[in-house]
Amino acid sequence: MSTRRRSARDHARRELGQNFLVDEGAARHLVDLLEPTQTPVVELGAGSGAITRHLVHSGREVVAVELDPHWANHLREAFPRVRVVRCDMLDYRFPSSEHAVIGNLPFGLTTSMTRRLLAEESWSEAVLLVQWEVARKRAKATNQLNAQWAPWYEFHLHGKVPARSFRPQPAADGGVLKLTRRPRPLLPLKHQRSYQEFVEAVFTGRGRGMTEIVRNATGHHIRDLPPLPKDLPTEAWPRLYTRTT
Repeated sequence: MSTRRRSARDHARRELGQNFLVDEGAARHLVDLLEPTQTPVVELGAGSGAITRHLVHSGREVVAVELDPHWANHLREAFPRVRVVRCDMLDYRFPSSEHAVIGNLPFGLTTSMTRRLLAEESWSEAVLLVQWEVARKRAKATNQLNAQWAPWYEFHLHGKVPARSFRPQPAADGGVLKLTRRPRPLLPLKHQRSYQEFVEAVFTGRGRGMTEIVRNATGHHIRDLPPLPKDLPTEAWPRLYTRTT
């Protein structure tokens, strides 16, 4: 391929937010993090097929979601057993039956795609390659999104993927994030809407310290709270919600 054609292709990838994984070891690591079952897998942003190849070798049924028409055609030719769906991953209609999810997400879509996944009901686990700082914060820190979904999901960090493992090379490293459903939810699902509204009210509320914020948001005066919402451990949020209802 000429330098001009390669530059044009790289520009198109950047327009779609594509940073393709070229590290075989990292691709294998992502697939190995899936539970060893025969549950079908939906791959988001399949691109050139680095992850797809390992999924096919595992013998599982695979659906590859890819927006770029060039790479969608490449996937169909390279992996005839894989069902390729050409669409934006944010618009993809996930199966109603149980499945796993895996994907190298465009860094700019990480939060919106994570929120979309968390609202879906049929997947059992999701292994996502995202920007390192996002993966670290999702797994190690308390933030509004984590707290809102803590009763039903767990977030685990499974290592860093260097920027040199992608083409084109991004400005930041990647991180491997695994989402799993809690076998025993910390709150019944019927509380989801009111609980998430409570978390949002506390994270965005005003006050000098969390005790005052919670009192302003709920009318309850609870003394044994940390200084700020980010200081309350993720799994403690459902208990705090219960104390204010």
